[in-house]
Amino acid sequence: MKNFLSMNFRLNRPKGFTGKGDKYLPKIIQDLALLLRKTQKSLKYDTLRFSDSRIRELAQVLVELAEDVYNDIGIWKSLEQYNFEFFGTKLPLTLQPNEDMGNHPINKYRIQHLLWVQYQIIEPQLILSPAHQDLAFLSEKISNFLNERFKNMPLGSSVKTFLEQPNHYGWDVKRKLIWLGKHSYLFRQCYHNYIDQNGGEPEKAIIDDFICQDTTCWSGLGVIDILASMLDITEKQRGDVRGWYERHAAFYKVLSINGPLVEMFNIINEQPYIVRTGEKFSNLFDEQHVYFGSLVPWDGEWYWSGVQQKFNTVSDKELREMKKNFLNKTARIAYRYCKDLADKAREAVKDHYENFLKYHGKDLVVYSDGHSMSADLQKQYFIQNKSRLQNVPSSSVDYHRNKVPDLTTSFPAELLESNNGVGVFFNPDEGQEIMQEFYDILNGFKKKGVNLSGDEQNAIRGFISSNVISPRFVRKLIQEYGDKSIAAAFLIPDSVNNYFLDYFLRRYKGVFYRNRYPSISFVQALK
Repeated sequence: MKNFLSMNFRLNRPKGFTGKGDKYLPKIIQDLALLLRKTQKSLKYDTLRFSDSRIRELAQVLVELAEDVYNDIGIWKSLEQYNFEFFGTKLPLTLQPNEDMGNHPINKYRIQHLLWVQYQIIEPQLILSPAHQDLAFLSEKISNFLNERFKNMPLGSSVKTFLEQPNHYGWDVKRKLIWLGKHSYLFRQCYHNYIDQNGGEPEKAIIDDFICQDTTCWSGLGVIDILASMLDITEKQRGDVRGWYERHAAFYKVLSINGPLVEMFNIINEQPYIVRTGEKFSNLFDEQHVYFGSLVPWDGEWYWSGVQQKFNTVSDKELREMKKNFLNKTARIAYRYCKDLADKAREAVKDHYENFLKYHGKDLVVYSDGHSMSADLQKQYFIQNKSRLQNVPSSSVDYHRNKVPDLTTSFPAELLESNNGVGVFFNPDEGQEIMQEFYDILNGFKKKGVNLSGDEQNAIRGFISSNVISPRFVRKLIQEYGDKSIAAAFLIPDSVNNYFLDYFLRRYKGVFYRNRYPSISFVQALK
């Protein structure tokens, strides 16, 4: 086990950097794994008992947390700063607002919060109370052990040395971002889960999606958020990094190459970009050729992010067709950097919202099953289209009549065949949201946290944890029924402050706390 732990530890360290305390860490990891193996025999419940391999992983994460706070590296500090900004406490659901954790950097409260989240990252189906009896017991044991082992350790960490390197260029920041997302104790399990959910192969494009775009169980924060807070950079640069989830993906035509800088023309928004590639890589680009890829800003310049695809010779006609297809199929990406299109899309969503209210009389409609939902929405669209025909030239009537969508083909079979209630909510900012098993959700909410069935608890958890259901939809039900059933479904004790709802909405729906765009295509937006 010693060789395995040592090798796994080295694989996750920044290459080419050393720190005075590094050599002590593998032995501490080994000893902590032994302690965890012994301690879990004394746990009252089986919930927190792990296999040997999981124990080794957990021991490494815990030791790296201790290394972080002991050396003031800043990873955990950044998380706590965001938590305090969002929830008024550095450790949500572990510490109440204004509750003190003491002066020791390695303490049971930090250990308990990390364990609470980390267990659920490792086992996503696990529902664990933040006040679980065994969680508090383990945290006390682990914090005592780590404090004893770190008290005489020399300061110095290869991680801190690496992260304190200069940030002159965008690739300096990107190098740190990749390490933080793939190898840091805070994110590496999230990274592996993301890879597994997206085909199982760590392709460059998928890695880039995770480190730039994904939001995680760590209070809904992404890798870009934590790194931006850690680095010694200006507020403008910090804003650049935190905005990298809005990468400018487009077709780009090379206009000129000037040493390390390449001037490119975005075919979608028809704007020029000055891209720093470096002397080494600028010769990989050819003038007048077209490339598809994503650009991110850093310090007044643009940098490539992820992979690029080259198109050798493209005619003007082909470029127009490429632009049309891009806007039709991936309009929400174009809205990031095409404000005029985004504004038109928002106007279109507003019109659809008003039509929804006019037909249904409310913004949330509940159907008994998927087929009745489909039939009613089909009827709504038919009436809307019929009304629209009165305002178009007679020569265009046939065209507009054919624009009524056939919802029997646009909805998945699983949704159409569902028969336990379907909730349709029209979010005025983005469009329609649909939730299955809605009777269980409604019945659970109505019970206000008392005597929920297993199906009701599972349905409420799915409602809260779904990253395609907006906080606005959730708050629609809370407005009528309150949040006690959410607390019950997630085993939140009564003593916890009401901020728990804000915490869960950010944790599971972090993507909704970034810039959002309507879920409507460019073609629809132009109508």
